[in-house]
Amino acid sequence: MTDPAPQLNADDQRRICDALRYLARDLHHRSFAVTSERRELLWEEMDRCLELADRLSEARADQSPVT
Repeated sequence: MTDPAPQLNADDQRRICDALRYLARDLHHRSFAVTSERRELLWEEMDRCLELADRLSEARADQSPVT
C-alpha cells in the first residue's frame, strides 16, 4: 500500500508543528470561558495537539542529516 500523503519538505513540516502548537494555545485560552466539563475536553484536545507536534518534530529531527 502506498502512502497517499504528499512528500512534505522541512518548512511544511515545521509549519504543521507550529500550527498545532498555536491551536493548542488557542484551546487553552478558550478553556477559561467554558464550564469545567468543557474545559477538560479542551485540555485533552490541547494535549493531543502538543503530543502530535512533538512527535512530528522528533520524526523530522530523526530525518535530518547529521553534520
